[in-house]
Amino acid sequence: MKGRFYWWNEWMERKHKYATATDKQLNADKFNAICAGTGLPNIHQKSTFKFKDVADGASRFVGNSPSGEKPFARIYTRLGNPNTEYLEKVLFQLECQHIIDNALKSDEKAPTIASLVFASGMAAISTVIMGFVQPGDGIIVGNVYGCTDSLMRFLQKRFGIDVYFVDATNPDNVRDTLNAHPHVCAVLIETPDNPTLQLCDIEAISKYTEQHEAMLIVDNTFCSPYLQQPFRLGADVVIHSLTKYVSGHSTSIAGAAMGPFEFFSKEVYPVYKDFGPTPSPFDSWLNSLTIQEMGVRMEHQCKTALQVAEFLEKHPKIEKVWYPGLPSHPHYEICKKQMRNGGGMISFEVKGGFDAGVKLMNYFARPDTPMELAVSLGSVISYIEHPASMTHSVIPEADRCVRGITNSLVRLSIGVEGFSTISEALNAGLEL
Repeated sequence: MKGRFYWWNEWMERKHKYATATDKQLNADKFNAICAGTGLPNIHQKSTFKFKDVADGASRFVGNSPSGEKPFARIYTRLGNPNTEYLEKVLFQLECQHIIDNALKSDEKAPTIASLVFASGMAAISTVIMGFVQPGDGIIVGNVYGCTDSLMRFLQKRFGIDVYFVDATNPDNVRDTLNAHPHVCAVLIETPDNPTLQLCDIEAISKYTEQHEAMLIVDNTFCSPYLQQPFRLGADVVIHSLTKYVSGHSTSIAGAAMGPFEFFSKEVYPVYKDFGPTPSPFDSWLNSLTIQEMGVRMEHQCKTALQVAEFLEKHPKIEKVWYPGLPSHPHYEICKKQMRNGGGMISFEVKGGFDAGVKLMNYFARPDTPMELAVSLGSVISYIEHPASMTHSVIPEADRCVRGITNSLVRLSIGVEGFSTISEALNAGLEL
């Protein structure tokens, strides 16, 4: 649907001038320096903020704010809070430092990307979608998390949005669906996807979405900004569940979304304001604290994950291993092109199928093992879970099987316990 987004042409100009980049990652030392940051604010655990006078209150309600403050962030915490504002700035730098650098070189003063933090990752996804979707629209969806899948089916059933579930690991499938359905206005992908860890070529897909004026929305949760920076690769919107690698300690729930400034400020923020998917000040402060060591933490997790994946691939009790950092992974070359390394997530099938997998997972439900049977990921604690009956149980079984989410698939999130501890425990569980 050409001409759908009034901000599209300006975004395309800025996107190719400032956002896309030949260098796919921010230097690790610079990344860690941004994470560590300076000036972590005190907790502003309050719902409302006093004004100097009536003129100050009126000015803030139309979006005016003193230099250095985000508009609306000193009115009412549903509209913004200093703790959330600080976290939004840090996440913006981690995903977009190159945009800042490019703008400074060009003496560009106007903003290109906006950043918002939410009460959950699903709040981020649903708010962004509500910021643009209209009756009669179409959305292409790749292999996604169970609740994202469920949300898209809800939009299809309740509001008549055409949703096309495609295997986006082949960019041609996205291209063909865009050509067949010109009313498609967005493509939503996860890469690596959850839980089969297949990869989408962001750069290749972005070329097709740009031709059709369709937003490319990338859920970057499994990578975090440390492993993958989708704006450099051609994404239009980047989404995170901060609950995972940003928190890293399973202590809070939050989400984030970043995208074209004009779109976010004029379309997404009003939905954010009225729907109220706002994080608490304490959760934003907590995530600002835990993000300080995220790069160091993730580097250790990813190193261990590669070792564990290699261990499992050689284990006689394992049928199949999916890990993007293994040469045997079908998208290994894409991993090398767009990710810093293979990540901290592993999926595998145990010989003996579902029953053997249940034995292994129940072993880790015991209190005397260095892993937990739990559905989250990205924590310093290693988690193991069964996608078909847990995180992806809302997806119809036939669709699950087509996507490779079989009843025998096990998902493993690597923590910081170290290779010897995790591999010894896995070996003990597999020998049951």
